[in-house]
Order: sequence, then structure tokens, then C-alpha cells
Amino acid sequence: MLITLLLSGCMTVAEKEAIEVLPMYGQPQLARSDYLQREDAAFVKQEGYRYRGDLKRASREWSRQALDILRLGDLDAAMRRLNQAWLLDPANYQVYWGFGQVLVLRDDLAGAAGYLEQALHIVDDVYQKPALLTDTGTVYSLQGEQAESARIGQGVALFDRANARFAAAVALDGDYLPVWQRWARSLYRQGDYASAWDKIRQARQRGVKVFSGDFLQALSARLPEPVN
Repeated sequence: MLITLLLSGCMTVAEKEAIEVLPMYGQPQLARSDYLQREDAAFVKQEGYRYRGDLKRASREWSRQALDILRLGDLDAAMRRLNQAWLLDPANYQVYWGFGQVLVLRDDLAGAAGYLEQALHIVDDVYQKPALLTDTGTVYSLQGEQAESARIGQGVALFDRANARFAAAVALDGDYLPVWQRWARSLYRQGDYASAWDKIRQARQRGVKVFSGDFLQALSARLPEPVN
């Protein structure tokens, strides 16, 4: 009875828990009840005291904790922590990046791409942007592969978006090595094997010594490594 009253008589505990593992608590599609808004405000006030009014710093800390949890494989706990980070600072790009990472692991690539684009729109750390662009390009590439497999006609456009994000990452920092590896794999998905080998060559020139043996074998089966 008490729980029912607390939730304004319209939501069970199970329903509340289900909402907590949606990005931004399902907003704006799901309206936040008066009780939950008061609960959110109390949390923000508490953390404001704890961090001496620096809610941006508090949000960054909570989003870092969320990623630590995500690495342990607890997607729901990571999402709860990200939502709390979002309450503290809705302009924290790391939160939307985190939302995207969780949704990738939930196999919601379209949702992930949307949040990663939001992160790109507001990212304020030039050193992190190449990694964010690389993640975004990877998600578009995976979407493109799915579209090609399903023959729904969107694969080319999605691969073009992937290539644009990878190119932007390289333009910002050509020494961010993961971009070359991810781009090579993406080009393999696109069937552009010669360009995939070219990205591998550029990666090796920059110091990448190890590529997946399975990937190299699969690429070689499609096109032997060019001899320069």
C-alpha cells in the first residue's frame, strides 16, 4: 500500500525498475510522475551538497562509474548509473556515449547511433572526440552490414556515414590507432577489400603490430594482401 501511494497509484515497483534501465528514464516518450520528479530533485540536491555545487564534476564521476560497471557486464546497473549522471548534468556528452555503448550491447544499433550522435553534438573534449567518432562509425558500419543482410536498401547510406565518421576521426588524430583497425573491418563489411588492406598498411606504419588473425585470414581469402 505504501509503495502504491509513493508511486501515485499508477506504477508498480517492477515498472519503476524497468523505467530505470531506459536511457533518460524513457523520456520524453514516458512522462515522469510527480513523485519520481521529487525523487530526482532530492538526488540532485544530495549530490550537490556532496560535490559542493559542482554538478558537472559529479556527473562525470557517475558516468565514469557507469563505464566501470559496464566493463563488468552489468548493463542494467550501468544504465541506472548513467541515468543518474544525466540527472546531474544533461549536457554531459559522456552520458550519451554511455547510453550508446549500453544499447550496442543490447543489440539496439539504431538507438545507439542516435545517442552517439547526440554525444558528438555536445562533446567538449578534443582528445576524446576521435574515439567517439570511431565508436559512432563502427555502429553505422554494423547497421550497414545488417541492412545489407536484410536487403532493406539502406546499407550504402549507412556505410557512407561510417566512412565519414572514421575519416573525421583520422583528420582529428591520425595517431589514434583503433580507428584504423575499425575502419579496416568496416571496409571488409562493405566488400572494399583493397581499401581494407590500405587501412591495415597505414595502421602498421603508425605502430599497430597485431591484427586479429581470423580477420586477416578472412580478408586474405577475399583478396590476398597486395605486395607493395
